[in-house]
Amino acid sequence: MRLARRIISCLDVDGARVVKGVHFVGLRDAGDPAELAARYNAEGADELVVLDIAASRDRRPTFLETIRRVAERLAIPLTAAEGFERWTMRGQWWKLARTK
Repeated sequence: MRLARRIISCLDVDGARVVKGVHFVGLRDAGDPAELAARYNAEGADELVVLDIAASRDRRPTFLETIRRVAERLAIPLTAAEGFERWTMRGQWWKLARTK
C-alpha cells in the first residue's frame, strides 16, 4: 500500500505572533497567525499545526484567542499545542476543538 503525500504546515507562535528562529533562539516576528494560516489554506496545505513555543517558559495563559482567529480562516484540519498548566483549561480546548 502506498501512503498519500500530505503537506502539514507548522506555525511557531509566541503569544499572538508567528516567530521564526533557529533552535528557538534569535526569534523574529514573521506575521499574523490567522493571515498566514489563510495563506497556507489557499495554497493547498492539508493540515496546519500551531505551536505556542513560549507559553510554558513565560508562564502565560493559553493562546485560545489566537487559535480561534486561525480556525475561522481554515477549511483544513488544525492542531494546536502548548503547555497548559491548569487542568481546568482542558474544557476550553475541547469546546474549541468541537467547533472545528
